[in-house]
Formats: sequence, structure tokens, C-alpha cells
Amino acid sequence: MGAFLAAGFAASPLLAACGTSSKSSSSGGKSGTQTLTMGIASTPDTLDPGATGLALTLLITFAMFDPLVWWLPDSSGGKFYPGLAKSYTVSPDATTYTFKLRTDVTFHDGTKFDATAVKATYDHVVDPATKSKSGLGALGPYKETKIIDPTTVQIIFTEPNASFLHQQAAGNFGIASPAALQKYGATGFGNHPVGSGPFMFSKYVSGDRLTLVKNPAYKWGPEVLGTTGPAYLDELIFRIVADDNGRYNALQSGQVQIAMNLPANSISAASKSGKFQQLTVPSIGTPNGMPINVSKFPTDDPKVREAIMYAVDQEKLVKDVLFGVDTAAHTVLTAITPGYSKSSAALYSYNPDKANALLDEAGWTKGSDGVRTKSGQKLALNIILFSGAGFELPTQFVVSELAKVGFTATTTVQPFATAQGSFNAGEHNLGAFGYYGADPYLLNIWVNSNAIKAGFNWSHYANPEIDKLIAKANSTAADGARGALYEQVSTKLMQDAAYLPLWDVNGAFTMAKKVQGIKTTLNGYILFNGAKLS
Repeated sequence: MGAFLAAGFAASPLLAACGTSSKSSSSGGKSGTQTLTMGIASTPDTLDPGATGLALTLLITFAMFDPLVWWLPDSSGGKFYPGLAKSYTVSPDATTYTFKLRTDVTFHDGTKFDATAVKATYDHVVDPATKSKSGLGALGPYKETKIIDPTTVQIIFTEPNASFLHQQAAGNFGIASPAALQKYGATGFGNHPVGSGPFMFSKYVSGDRLTLVKNPAYKWGPEVLGTTGPAYLDELIFRIVADDNGRYNALQSGQVQIAMNLPANSISAASKSGKFQQLTVPSIGTPNGMPINVSKFPTDDPKVREAIMYAVDQEKLVKDVLFGVDTAAHTVLTAITPGYSKSSAALYSYNPDKANALLDEAGWTKGSDGVRTKSGQKLALNIILFSGAGFELPTQFVVSELAKVGFTATTTVQPFATAQGSFNAGEHNLGAFGYYGADPYLLNIWVNSNAIKAGFNWSHYANPEIDKLIAKANSTAADGARGALYEQVSTKLMQDAAYLPLWDVNGAFTMAKKVQGIKTTLNGYILFNGAKLS
């Protein structure tokens, strides 16, 4: 259930009531049409995949934009499939990726797809005016996109970038119409998205719903998604229902056919009812958890941070608070992520006695009220969450666990943009985080020392050696050696107690039984190319 960061995150909301079509947005659809409505918990920050940092936005934009190459689940874990590129080659040093492009693709605005569109898309992501939240970081040591001829393009890096094929398929690099990018500009494109995908943007009604309509010209989808041609659905509607109970009620009443990221108790109830199907999509990424601010008192003391790690029982959290519908997490990467480290996941087993001993060693004395003090100061934590991420109840559990060993805590919930500012300013001891990714290089997004004041390094963890180790891993082409380097990174992050993992990120979709043909990605999303209602 619930999480937030995409191969990214968020900032400004969509403009109100913008649109390009007068087609109906009724959840029932026109007579004889197939309309699927999905209930979502929050408003997308933008509809520009290159600018967003929100997982929700990428799920939506996957319906409107195609990548150069798809990377999709198969029996061996993951497999690449042709997208807008018919084929590709990678230089031996992984610095140059050459793509041969399809010649039969047209964008929603009628613009013909060619190498110009690829260059325009990547230029847009790196344009400072775009203010890319996650795509820019995912690109790594990017140099340029070079047009060889109209059907051949090279994406070039200043040093080896072994993660790129995975990253370009993760959603942030869906290819955009160059004409639309030029017309609407870096900041306007997010309100007027134009891609080549199976669905086209129709309208957005502020705070209510986003309507996409079928692209009748679509004929370049991978067969593995259920159809190479136009979608079976005529309309795809994302209805914004912030209230968790409201989303479940809308599913029960048939107003929506899919409810995304219901709370664990509703997922459990829906499963027991036998009336719905549950699709839980594991994701490569960083588990939902709490960045521990290593620069703010009292969590600037490693012993205090280690005590936090030992004091929280993730298995009990999942069983008692999350109704057993999620998977407990114990390290900084989910288990399906390349470079996952079993040894780092074993560093902190639940041990409140160890937590108490560490706090004793650090000079914190427990009082008659159970709260520890030191030099007249309480062992107090400032916890900041942001709304809509599903962290409130799990945080209550964490606070109760920490209280058992002598902590006291104050928790505030802020809108995302406010919370992001608070996290970057270091006002918190514990925050809230979780990241859907496509490659372990995602660690660069939230661990890099340069991402503290204006990024996702909400642990305020500055370690140049780890920055170098991540860069070395990303420049290592051999999978085994690369994975071993990421295991070293994970181990060091856990040893330094910079992050309290709680439960694995995933996509949780509770669906009416008549929903068919949904496919999944390796980063927790669902795809609607072949979706239909029986």
C-alpha cells in the first residue's frame, strides 16, 4: 500500500480546468463506450514525465507517452522490448547508446516522430527551467543527445552509465512532441502533455478528475502489453478521491473500477469480501521508511540513530498496522532491486534491550515518566510527514515503539511542497520517504551529498566516499561487480543508521472483477494498453 516518490517526486499542482477535448468525462462513459475509472488519492503535480517526481504522475503519463525501449517483467525478472526504437546498441564502455527509430509513429498533435523528438525530450529534461525532480538525477553523467540522421540518435554520457537502459524505461523519459514542447515551453508542457502513447490528454477538472481518451492512430505498442494497436478502452479517467474511505466506497458502489493504494484495512476487507481482485505490484526502489536526519540534535549522535533502528519492530508493524498486506523492510533497497544486500538487512534485528543500552551509553537517563533526559534536555524527536502518503498510522506505531525505550516525539503533517521545504531545511529528526525506481542508481537521488538543500537527501547524509562508490557502481557494466558495489553502499548506509526502513514500496490496486488485461511494470505501476472491461 501507499508510497509516493517515483523514479521521482512533486511541486506545483496542475492548472485548473485545462483541456484540449470536449469529450465526456463521465465515469460511466457514453453509451457503447468502454470507460475505466481509477480512484487516486492525490492530485498529480504535473503531467510532464520529465519534470515530475511523483510515482502517481508517472503511472498516469505511461498511458500518454512511450519510451524508446520498454523494460517489462518476465519469468527471468525483466526483459527489454522495442518501443519507439526498433533496436539499440551500447558502446563497450557504456558511454554511448545508439537507437534506430521507428518511422511510423505520430504524436497526438500530428507531429511526426523522429530523432528531433528524442533530442528535444532529453534537452527538455536537462533544461534548468524544467526543474526536473527525478529525471535529471536519473540521467547520471549525461553529456548530450546527438542526431545522426532522422532515424538514428545517440545518447552520450561523459562516463560509463550502466543504469541508463533501465532508467529510460522507468517513465521519466517518455518521448514528447517537439512541437508541443516548443509551443508550451518548459513550464507549460505539464498542463498540455503531448506524447505518442495509447491515450491522449482530454481534460483536467481541478481537484476532481483527469480524463484521457483513446489514441485511434496507435499501432506501435509491444505485443506483450496485450495489443499492438489502439487501446480497448475509449476513456481512461483518474478520479481524485483523497479520503481513503471515500475511495473504497466509490469502488464498492461501482463509481470507480480500480482503487489505488487503499489503506491496509480496506485491502484486507476487500479481499475477504470475495467481490474484488487485488493486484499488488512489487517495485524496484527504496522501501517506505523514515530518513533520519544525521545533522540535527539528538539524531546527530550515531548511538541515538542506532537505538532507533533497534527499537522498531517492522514485522509487528506490518502484521498489526498494515494487516499483513505489505512486506516488512530491513534495508535501503527492496528485495527485487539489483544490488539488494541480505547482510545489510540483517544488521538491526528488533532488540529494545540493545536500544536501551545504546541510549545509556550515549548518556541519556530514563526518568520516572519513562522519557530520557540529558543535560536537562528531553530525548525529543521532531517528526514531519506529508499528507496523502499513508504514513500517519505507521508513524503512530513507530512513536509508540520509540517511547518504550525513552523517546518522546511530536508529529506534524504538512502538504507535500511545505514538507519538502522542511526536509531540505533539516527541521525534522524523522521524515517520510519511499522511492519507486528502475535501477539501484536510484540511491544517487536521495543519498548524494548535493541533494541535501534542494533534493531528496532528507537524511542530510553527506559522505563523499559513498557518492564516489555510487558513481563507480553506475560506471561498472558487469552486473555482478555492479551489484556488489551497491551492496557496499547499502551496508554503509545501514551501518550509519541514516534511514529507518519500514515496508517495501509497491503498487496496490484493488479492482472490480470485470477489469481485465492490466499489465505491470518493474517499478510498481500498471499499464492500460490492453485493459478492458468484461
